[in-house]
Amino acid sequence: MLSGCVHNGLPADAIGVFKEMLTEGVKPNGATMNCLLPAYASLADLQPARNVHCFITRLGFLSRVEVATCLIDIYSKCGSLESAQHIFNALPMVVKDIYIWSVIIAGYGMHGHAETAVSLFRQMVDSGIKPNEVTFTSVLHACSHAGLVDDGLYLFNLMQEDTRRSPNVDHYTCIIDLLGRAGRLEEAYDIITTMPSAPSHAVWGALLGACVIHQKVELGELAAQSLFQLEPENTGNYILLAKLYAAVGRWKDAEALRDVMNDIGLRKEAAYSLTDM
Repeated sequence: MLSGCVHNGLPADAIGVFKEMLTEGVKPNGATMNCLLPAYASLADLQPARNVHCFITRLGFLSRVEVATCLIDIYSKCGSLESAQHIFNALPMVVKDIYIWSVIIAGYGMHGHAETAVSLFRQMVDSGIKPNEVTFTSVLHACSHAGLVDDGLYLFNLMQEDTRRSPNVDHYTCIIDLLGRAGRLEEAYDIITTMPSAPSHAVWGALLGACVIHQKVELGELAAQSLFQLEPENTGNYILLAKLYAAVGRWKDAEALRDVMNDIGLRKEAAYSLTDM
C-alpha cells in the first residue's frame, strides 16, 4: 500500500500509511524505508526530511547506501545541499556507487552550483566509477545553465569517445542549449548535423530559442521550419519565429506568420501580441 501511494503521486498518503504502521507496532525494515523515502523527496519539505533522517539514524539504516542515496535526494530537493553533502561524505568511498554519485551531482546542478557538480563528476571518474546517461545529463544541464562551455564540451566529447556509450537526445539538447546561450550558434548547428538520428523537437527548440536571443534570423528560420514539420500544431514555435522577426524589425514577416497561423487554424496564446515584442 505504501509503495502504491508513492507510485501514484500521493506522497502525503504514503507517509500517513507509514505512520499507521508505526502506530500498529509494525517495525520497518530497509525495504520499507526505500519505499517511503521517495515520498519525502516529492514533498521537498525540509523539516519532515530532518525528522525522517533522525528516525533512520536511530534505526541504524543510514549506513545502507540505497537509504543514504534517497536522503541525499530529499535534502537536495529541499535545497539543503550542506546536509546532502554531509551524508555523502560520511559514507566510505568503497560503497559509493553510480546512483549516489549521480544524485549528489544532480543536486548541485539543479541549484546552480555547476562548478561543484563538474568537480564531483571528475572525482567520481577518478574513483573508478563509470558515469551513466543520467549522470551525464545532470552535469551537462548544470554546465548549460551556468555557461560552462569548455567543461560542457569536454564532457560531451568524453561521451562521444566512449565506444560503449553515445550521447542521446537529452545530451544533444543540453549541448545545443549550452552553445546557444553562449552565442555559438553555428557550432551548435554543426553538432546537430552530425547527430546519428533525426534531431528531436527539443534539439531544434533549443536552437530556435538561442536564435531569438541572439537575433540570428537565417538559422532561426531553418530551426523553425524543422519544428513546423515535427510539431505542426505547436503555436509556441510560430510565436518564437515571429518574435525573432519582430526583434530585427521584420514586422511584415511577423504579421505574415500570424496570418499563416490563422490560416491553419492555430490559436495564439492569450498573452501574445506583436506590440509586446
